[in-house]
Amino acid sequence: MCLKASSEFLQLENWLIILITTYKENPSSGLAKIINYYLGRLLHHDDMNFCGEKRCDYLVMKKFWRWQAKH
Repeated sequence: MCLKASSEFLQLENWLIILITTYKENPSSGLAKIINYYLGRLLHHDDMNFCGEKRCDYLVMKKFWRWQAKH
């Protein structure tokens, strides 16, 4: 069970959604790097410690976006 996330954490998640949507329309390695950066911020956020399931999802996403940033 996850505790309720802070507004800062939710803002980071919302920003990530916007970035991924933008990437779908205009893919670029630069944008993939930014998405990877924000995933890192989410993974290191204090709220992440309260939700292990989300952490696993974000770790997989980070691996994918790191690969996208190299291409």
